[in-house]
Amino acid sequence: MNSSHGDYDTLIQPIEDRMIRTVWRIVRDPDDADDAFQEALETIWRRLDHVARHPNPHALILRICINCAYDVLRRKSRRERHIALAEISDEMPASAPSAAEQVASRETREEIYRAIGQLPGKQAEAVLMRFVEDMPYGDIAQALGCREATARKHIARARVKLATALAHLAPSPLREVANHEAY
Repeated sequence: MNSSHGDYDTLIQPIEDRMIRTVWRIVRDPDDADDAFQEALETIWRRLDHVARHPNPHALILRICINCAYDVLRRKSRRERHIALAEISDEMPASAPSAAEQVASRETREEIYRAIGQLPGKQAEAVLMRFVEDMPYGDIAQALGCREATARKHIARARVKLATALAHLAPSPLREVANHEAY
């Protein structure tokens, strides 16, 4: 019992707030965040020997949190898709402009997270660690088990793929210039 308590004090307690923030930034829902956090703790506890021996156990723990958060999002997405297909209706509900703006903002954020979720595993993890958690490249490399240059390459490739996948979200300067010249 003392060993387990000591492992908690040295591995989890120092970064527990960061773990919760990491999960929250991905799932953005209190119930889903609780589920993902508990799943992460369970995974950490099951693999405690591996986590404790890792060169950077805190980075590995955050990587586990990220993976669990994405697992929760994937399950929720599948469940919602299944429900939506069962309840398709021909009527479109009317919405006020302010509500539409809120939905568009939320949908954009969800679309970005979905695009990150479509990236290859290490690229997605590297992007989240770098841009969500502001982790330095060295820590990302340790968490991914690669060299720092490789971690930078994962992020660079992910950015290119995300730029392509999300190009429709950004205004196109060429389109704007063409539209202004038409007048």
